[in-house]
Amino acid sequence: MSDTPVRDAKLADLLNEAYAKEKELETALEAHLATTTRDDYERRLKEHLRETKSHATAVSKRIKQLGGEATTVSVPGPEGLTRAAKGVQDVVGKAKAAAQTPLDAVRGSGEQEKMLRNARQEFHEEAYEIAAYTVIDSVATAVGDRTTAELARSIRRDEERMQKFLAELLPSLATDMVHDEVPVSEISGGGTPRQTTSRAKAKAGRS
Repeated sequence: MSDTPVRDAKLADLLNEAYAKEKELETALEAHLATTTRDDYERRLKEHLRETKSHATAVSKRIKQLGGEATTVSVPGPEGLTRAAKGVQDVVGKAKAAAQTPLDAVRGSGEQEKMLRNARQEFHEEAYEIAAYTVIDSVATAVGDRTTAELARSIRRDEERMQKFLAELLPSLATDMVHDEVPVSEISGGGTPRQTTSRAKAKAGRS
């Protein structure tokens, strides 16, 4: 029988899920960076990749402090911890496989649509992480673990900032995709497609 307190085992279990997602997103963000041609988006992805790596390190450290292990299959604690640790290896492996797609298959034709799809995926993943860290914060607060609660809140703030950036970026990416994919004759409204796109990019560059 494990000597790990039930509260610590439960928090380590939840943190393992968050850790698995952070490691998965590290690889996904690196792949997205390779296909991003918009400067403001690229800068923010690089910044968030650094944040994501920092989150993974901090979460892994806290798991160990609670008596768990984020990166090995054999870990102390209840069965849930072992399953979560195995999950880390599975999701990272899948993400790495996806990231090995040749760049010539994702660059060039339709790159605006690819950036839009990437941003939509990132927005979805941020929502998952915000929910995960909200739960960790609430559970940690309920059992009196201030250290874990503060860690969860700090990381959640980073995820909320990234999601806010993506929410503001999506309309512009969608417009650029239209101008890239839809014939001029099928677009109604003021200004030519490329003029509108240029104004959007100019504005993004000043932000």
